[in-house]
Amino acid sequence: MTRIAEPLEKLTELTREDRVVTIGTFDGVHRGHQMLVRAATERAHNLALPLTVITFDPPPIAVLRPDRFAGTVVTTQRKVELLKQAGADSVVVLPFTHALAALTAVEFLDALVVPGHVRELFVGEGFALGHNREGTVDVLTSLGGKRGIRVVALTRVESNGVIVSSSAIRRAIMEGDAGTASRMLGRKFRIEGEVIHGAHVGRTIGYPTANVLPPEGQIQLADGIYASLTHLPGRSQLLPAMTYIGTRPALNTGRRLIETHILDFDGDLYGHRIFVEFVERLRADADFPTVDQLIAQLRHDEAQTRIVHTRLGRAAGLAS
Repeated sequence: MTRIAEPLEKLTELTREDRVVTIGTFDGVHRGHQMLVRAATERAHNLALPLTVITFDPPPIAVLRPDRFAGTVVTTQRKVELLKQAGADSVVVLPFTHALAALTAVEFLDALVVPGHVRELFVGEGFALGHNREGTVDVLTSLGGKRGIRVVALTRVESNGVIVSSSAIRRAIMEGDAGTASRMLGRKFRIEGEVIHGAHVGRTIGYPTANVLPPEGQIQLADGIYASLTHLPGRSQLLPAMTYIGTRPALNTGRRLIETHILDFDGDLYGHRIFVEFVERLRADADFPTVDQLIAQLRHDEAQTRIVHTRLGRAAGLAS
């Protein structure tokens, strides 16, 4: 029996049964990822086999080109949740290291054959496995055939003529383009965190906020004001809100926060975990010479936010 290379020993956790497998980074679990997992799920069901998704943490680019990596679209925990929601029976998260990157495509495929009895392998058409991306779809198809593995490659998904990819979503997020990010994700970009105490200035000016720190390792939206939706503990309905991201130059705190004012809501959320979905960026961050000017701008932001949510509600009504 071939010994599994050390970076892949986590694969020994797989039960020794035939299965369908799909491999990828799956950062964001965007529309292209969802299509791939759904296709693999359907095939697994037809074969009466389980579907295992193999993914990496951190994403390979974070290890191989850290200068080009600004953060993940979703946390690893959220990624696993989304992959299971898309149809995966199990998810194996492989720690991506330079040792793993050095493995050949043959070593990787053999490691799959030993514990998992892989019947079929689903990948995206641009996927490549192994050192220097040597294991292209054509190479994997040839290698897989010799090992009794059928390799299936699915075409990429496009959105408004642009190929949906994790890197394109990261760019949209960093530019504050929440709409483009949402279209590519197939859902709204969101952050999650525990509500912490801030400077308590918002309440004194009529705009109390639920403040969370930017999630560690997750890519950050451009600073500014956004129309948003907020999920609170114990509530099934998302509440309309407006969210500020930045260092509050008008108040000179210097600490970067995500501050969400939930429209028409008053309650104590400290210590609770909330998540915020971003709908649309209203404006960039700005400084205001006086508190009165800040309040006037916030009133304008609130009016714009309500317009966005009214439009969003109408769109949802038309879609239902």
